[in-house]
This record gives sequence, C-alpha cells and structure tokens, in this order.
Amino acid sequence: MSSATQSIAGSWFMAGQARREPAELTVDALGIARIAAQGEGRELAQAEAAELDISARLGQTPRFVRLPCGGVLETGDNDAVDALQRQWQPSRFRGWVHTLESHLPFVLVTAALVLVLAWASIFYGLPAAAERMAHALPAETLNTISTETLTLMDRLTLSPSELSAAKQAELQADFAPVLASYPQLPLKVLFRKGGERIGANAFALPDGTMIFTDEIVALAERNEELVAVLAHEIGHIHHRHSLRAMIQNSVIGIAYVMLVGDASAVGDLFVGLPVVAATLAYSREHELEADRFAVGYLDREGIDRRAFVDILQRMDDTAQCSELLSEEDDIVVEELSESERVALCEELIAEQDEAGDSSWSNYLSTHPAMQERLERFVGYPR
Repeated sequence: MSSATQSIAGSWFMAGQARREPAELTVDALGIARIAAQGEGRELAQAEAAELDISARLGQTPRFVRLPCGGVLETGDNDAVDALQRQWQPSRFRGWVHTLESHLPFVLVTAALVLVLAWASIFYGLPAAAERMAHALPAETLNTISTETLTLMDRLTLSPSELSAAKQAELQADFAPVLASYPQLPLKVLFRKGGERIGANAFALPDGTMIFTDEIVALAERNEELVAVLAHEIGHIHHRHSLRAMIQNSVIGIAYVMLVGDASAVGDLFVGLPVVAATLAYSREHELEADRFAVGYLDREGIDRRAFVDILQRMDDTAQCSELLSEEDDIVVEELSESERVALCEELIAEQDEAGDSSWSNYLSTHPAMQERLERFVGYPR
C-alpha cells in the first residue's frame, strides 16, 4: 500500500472559517498528505500523514481529520480513514476500540455499569462528600444562609409569635439545660406562629437557630415533649443535615445545568440557596439519625422516650386531620369549634380506615412511615 496513493473525499473547513468546500485528501507513497479542492486540483493544505489528528471511529458517524494548520476535513468514508491510519499511524489498540464500540453486548454492559456508577455516586458518594463539605464550611457561611432563610420564611410563611412573654420565658428556662449540654454548638431557640402552611412544627437552621411554632407549643401536653423535640432538632444541627441536603441538591442542580448547557443558571442556583433551605425536607436517614441523637440525650437525662413519641403521634394525627378536612369541599374549617373539628376528624379517619386507605400516613414523603419511626425510637438499645 506504500506505493499507491490513498484518496479520501470530504468537506474542507479552513481554520477559523465556517465555509465548507468539497475537497479531497490524498497521501502519496512518501507519506505526504495533501488537501486539494475537488475537481480543481488546487492545493489547500499539506502535512505529513503521521501528523494528522484523526477522530476516533464511532459507528458510521463522520470522521474529522485535523491538520497542523488548523484546517479540518470532514468525511464519511470511515473505511478509507481506517486504512490511512493503519498505514501511517499504526496502533494495536485502535482496532480494539472500534470493535468494542461495535459490539452490542459490550455496549449494553458498559451502559449498565455507567448507570450503576451514577446511582452509587448519587446515593453513596454524594452524601459522603456532602457530609465532609458541610462540616468544613465556616461559621460566616452558616450565618448568612440561616439569616436569609429566616428572613424569607418570616416574609412568606411565618408570623410573630403570639405566645405570652411568661410562656416563652418558661420554655426558655426548660430548654436552657439542653442547650448547655452542647456548648460546642451555637444554639438558640426562637418562637414563631406557623399558620396554615407550617402548623405544629419545629425546625433547625444551619447556624444553630431552632424555630418552635406556637402550634407545636399548644399541641404539647407537657414541656418534656418539647424538650424531646428540641433534642431531635439539635441532632439535625450536630450532623449538619440541612447543609448536607442543600449541598446534595445543589450538586445535582449543577450537574443538570451542565447537561442542558445553561451555565448562567449556576449563579441563580447559589442565589436561591435560602429558598432551598426554607423548603427542604430531611431525608429518611437524616430523620432517623436525629432520632438516635435525641434518644441519647433523653436516656442520659432520665426523660421517658414516650415524651417524643407522644408529641410526634399527636403531630401526625393533626397533619392527618388537616389533610382530610382540606379534601371536604362542603366544610368551612374556620367555622368549626375545636371540639367539632376533633369529632369530624375522628369520623373521617374511621371512614378512611374502613376503606383501607392509609395514604395519609406518608403525608411527608421524605419522612419514614410514622408508626415504623416511633417503634424504632422506642426500641433503640440503651
């Protein structure tokens, strides 16, 4: 083959130009590659065949032959390009690559391995990396995220607490020993009215601020229940769950942006971190980890674990009731007295239980099923 001239037809693109022109690449017996205008013989570029940069073969897609001058020849004559490479750019691996790419079972196995790797990265690698990153972030970052998150929630969902000053002082006194047990954490408790959207709840911000709503205070039958909830929220702060969740969601968002090619959205993603923090639900693993943290505190202080179980069960019943009432179009909830509301809830729950519909039990899809979670809480080894 060294004595014959090789010829490959294609389209020529000059360096820095988008205009294409029909051209032909020829390689003589001395290994000199020339690009000439097709049908004219006018030479466009020249280089040694060994210097050509040839794209890898992928099925029957067009190949690109790049010359040192920057020009590119695009051609669909893959067989001729392969022959040129075999002659002037021998490589014992190149044929294997094309063979593997053309082998359907290998392609399927490779695709499966890529999917497994992606799944493992998202569900194992990313959480592990997020945990390390969350514990490495400086206090200034935590303060900024928390301040902006609380400001946003105060504007959109929360309102000033209506608890009396005496009640707030009483709770702060009960909470003080719990906060003092973790001097390494900058903990503090604030009160807000949750309203319809938040209701009876408590949540923690990355900087150590914990919010208790008026509704959860009203729901508690004794202050020990709120102390148990406080220990659970401190568990979230200790393990930096909110930061870890934000990091994971941000990384996934950035990966999506890279896939769709909209780089400008990356800035918007970071600007929107307070919104993410305000709407983020903890994963099942994070909730159970915070539960185990709370168990440790309650057991050390001799507080019955039922304090946490009782208020969580009551919160679950309240959420269930609110969901059922919202589905009744002919009922104006605001016009019901508390006793009428409770009686109606019990009636609706009984009807749903008879129908075998238990979908309400997962009203927070990222939380463990409530019954399973409470059984675990009571059953953790001492």
